Amino acid sequence: MPDLPKTNRSHRVIQYLLWFVLGAACFSVSQPLLRIPLLGLLNHSMWFTMFSTLHSVLAVVLIGFSAGVFEEGFRFLFKQFLLRPAKCTIAQPLLFGLGHGGIEAGLILIPLLMQGYTFSVLHMALIERVLAMLLHLILAVIVWNGFQTGHRFRYLAAAIVLHGLVDSVLPLLARSGVQVVFVELIFAGMVLCAGAYAVLSRKLYLQGGTENEEENAET
Repeated sequence: MPDLPKTNRSHRVIQYLLWFVLGAACFSVSQPLLRIPLLGLLNHSMWFTMFSTLHSVLAVVLIGFSAGVFEEGFRFLFKQFLLRPAKCTIAQPLLFGLGHGGIEAGLILIPLLMQGYTFSVLHMALIERVLAMLLHLILAVIVWNGFQTGHRFRYLAAAIVLHGLVDSVLPLLARSGVQVVFVELIFAGMVLCAGAYAVLSRKLYLQGGTENEEENAET
């Protein structure tokens, strides 16, 4: 009997690690393995080159929303098929989002550091990555909210729209000549507003540890 608390604690650590790893895998599948190669093929096609030249704003919007479709779509699929039960504690989407955003940050920042860039030079990139990681946590919560409420596709659509807006508005602002500092401030404002909603979403989730999720799966 005295070993039970230690066993439960070990099980919880493994469960949390699995959620983080699945989040990292979700990004790896949705972006490097699928979306980025497909965008590469598009960029080498004559019709898309002409389209992006004639309709540059629309092209940016479509590319931005493609990130929402791929990343949120795969977030949804991972939750649907790999993370049971539907109702869980809020730790699950947060750790999943941390894994998703963490692997993205690593793939972007590590090559720059290996090229000799210092943290002091990359301070704006670091700020952007922190904001992006927070956004990934929030987006995971939004997708998971659909499973908590029974309105899965409604919340999936909301996550896709939010992700698409961020990935469209920020590049368009940068292209229009807005200074990087102000672009990041606008990004921070968007994350702050969405983050307030994510905090309020806590009431939709089970309270306690993974054992509550297991009990919920059995009922």
